[in-house]
Amino acid sequence: VRALERYLVCPFKYFAGAVLKLKEEDEGGQTWTPPERGLFLHRVFETFFKRWQSAGRKAITLATLEHALDTVRDIVDEALGELPAAERAVTRVWLLGSAAAPGLAERLFLLEVDRPGDVLERLIEFRIEGTFDFADGDRRRKVAVRGVADRVDLLSNGMLRVLDYKSNRAPNRDQALQLPVYARCAEHLLAERDGRQWKVGAAAHVAFGDPRLYVPLARRDLTVSLARGEARLLTVLDGVEAGAF
Repeated sequence: VRALERYLVCPFKYFAGAVLKLKEEDEGGQTWTPPERGLFLHRVFETFFKRWQSAGRKAITLATLEHALDTVRDIVDEALGELPAAERAVTRVWLLGSAAAPGLAERLFLLEVDRPGDVLERLIEFRIEGTFDFADGDRRRKVAVRGVADRVDLLSNGMLRVLDYKSNRAPNRDQALQLPVYARCAEHLLAERDGRQWKVGAAAHVAFGDPRLYVPLARRDLTVSLARGEARLLTVLDGVEAGAF
């Protein structure tokens, strides 16, 4: 899915990477590249939510906020050892904050506090793999999909929310494929797993380089945004198969 999203940004970049298998040039002189920074960020929060859930904890509330911050502080300090020495201090402040400003972890947890919900289960790095039905009006198609959703939260009201972490800014809504595709696939996979119907109630990018931090897929109507995402997927596949690069 990530590769198809790249097609929406630039068809030729998709062609160079997915078809010709060309590698992007390293940005010379950087001890820690942006992709490496993004992977580190993903690992920290993946570890936090797995540890938080295994301890029997669900939603983050004002009552549990300090405990969440203590937990993530331990995880960050454990993980800093894998970084270049020159990056450790600035990364710790980036994630944990300072006396002057909160870090990314606290901003993320305050998002959780502001969006209350009885969380039954958090699926971290939820694997999406299989063949799924997608539609755009009368146009219908079975599509083989492979990808990983950063987080899918299952709520007690039968809703699920799909979250996609971005180390920089969220993609333009007209170029977003991961959220709508993963949301539709998650509904199907979880219905099979649990024998009950789950409905997408929220889908958003958590963009750590964006002042808004929480960037929902839909400005108003999520159902419309999900349908547009399905149509976008089918249009991209038509373009790829036609060689429109």
